Amino acid sequence: MPDDFEISHWFCIRVQPKRESLAAAHLPTLPGVEVFFPRVRYVRRTRRGPMQSTVPLFPGYIFAKFSRLDAKQVGYTQGVAKIVRRGSELAEVPAAVMAELFALASDGVVRVGEPEFQIGQKIRIIAGVFLNTEAKIVKLAPAKKRVEVLLQFLGQERVVDVSFQEIDLPDSNPRKRL
Repeated sequence: MPDDFEISHWFCIRVQPKRESLAAAHLPTLPGVEVFFPRVRYVRRTRRGPMQSTVPLFPGYIFAKFSRLDAKQVGYTQGVAKIVRRGSELAEVPAAVMAELFALASDGVVRVGEPEFQIGQKIRIIAGVFLNTEAKIVKLAPAKKRVEVLLQFLGQERVVDVSFQEIDLPDSNPRKRL
């Protein structure tokens, strides 16, 4: 029966800044190493219209399954900064956590839908005369794909009618929508 050093486990890998894709591409080239690099795909609203973007679900980290005997080789792979440790021991990611991640992103990509706007919600205007102005939704007109927002303009509060295409959440981080 093999000892624990020969059995593969899931570990969290800290990668070099902005090198998640590089590490995820190089690690599977090592024998017996499996990689899981979860990402978030979302539609980003811009002045030119909606654009599809993909970002890491956990910036700076990926997951790899390997035996502890291969830890040194994994640690020296291009793009890898270090293997996350708990004290002096490698920190194993529990199987239940990995199962949840696989369920969330079976193909490695979590798709996030459009934000749902509600009355009273703060938004940011991303196009038109009021570009980069923050406002508060006071009325929704989903059939017309428009909202009425309350914003500060020339020292007074004004209600302005704006298209859904011209607004986004003030913090458009897609990870917060999960």
